[in-house]
Amino acid sequence: MAGPNGVLGRLAGKVTSRVVETVQPDLVLSHVDLDALLDRMDVNRVLDRIDVDRLIDRIDLEGLIDRIDVERLMDRVDVERLLERVDLDLLVARIDIESLVRRSGLPEVVVESQTRLAGSVVDLGRRQLAGLDAVLNRGVTRMLRREPEPRSRTVTGQYAGAWSRATATALDLLIIATTFTIGLAGVNLLTTSFWGLSVRHALPATIALGVLAFCYAFGFLAVAGRTPGQGVVGLRVVRSDGGTIHPGQALRWVVGFPLSVVPAGLGFVPIIFQREHRALHDLIAGTTVVYDWGERPAELPGPLSAFLARQENGGSP
Repeated sequence: MAGPNGVLGRLAGKVTSRVVETVQPDLVLSHVDLDALLDRMDVNRVLDRIDVDRLIDRIDLEGLIDRIDVERLMDRVDVERLLERVDLDLLVARIDIESLVRRSGLPEVVVESQTRLAGSVVDLGRRQLAGLDAVLNRGVTRMLRREPEPRSRTVTGQYAGAWSRATATALDLLIIATTFTIGLAGVNLLTTSFWGLSVRHALPATIALGVLAFCYAFGFLAVAGRTPGQGVVGLRVVRSDGGTIHPGQALRWVVGFPLSVVPAGLGFVPIIFQREHRALHDLIAGTTVVYDWGERPAELPGPLSAFLARQENGGSP
């Protein structure tokens, strides 16, 4: 038989095997015309027969990466041509700037630093006022020959003195006056424009100012236990036993405040001489005012605190 399974086929197979065993592969490859071989290859058919998944599975990626010379690779990269092909507009458009900024933590850092700076400036002014209170209290104590109270640098919860309370009251009056002036100017502009009527008359303006002051003081005290001016200075109105005031006490405090003012301000004198620094309206409402800086401790200035401590110890260092 002459077929592939016949005698001639088996003979040809044996001869081919002997030739392959005898001939050196390097000699054969040296005679192969690779260019002609590649020209005769159907590349598409070859690629179709390649199992890409099996090929990738057999690749040792770690070993391949270890054999890559990164420095030589970077030397061969034409960075300028690479940058020329980058579409910067498209790249920027696809960047989520808000998410990037949030992940960087920049807003939190900026806000936190600004908050700390503002808090430090406010606390500096509060310390000076508390220091003036301490100096005034020391002078009154010596004048009345009282036993001096033990004093530390931290004054949170202690009775607020005259300087701090006067500053808080001045700030509240400034806020009320500014708000009233702006509001009155706006209302007068509207009434004059639409009806030709001016509201700038003494009696209506005085009544409106009194109503605004009452709503301002009562509203903030009933809700927060302090007015905005007291909040800036770091004060809080509390019950005489230190508890939170209720709306009834806030009402009595506000209604009693004019009684401290009217007789030439004599109702404020007890703030200086009384141990608890309570004014007439404090006595009426059953309240007192203490230092309260929120989360931060209320403190005296360091040098003043050390000086007062030395004086109480008889001047010893």
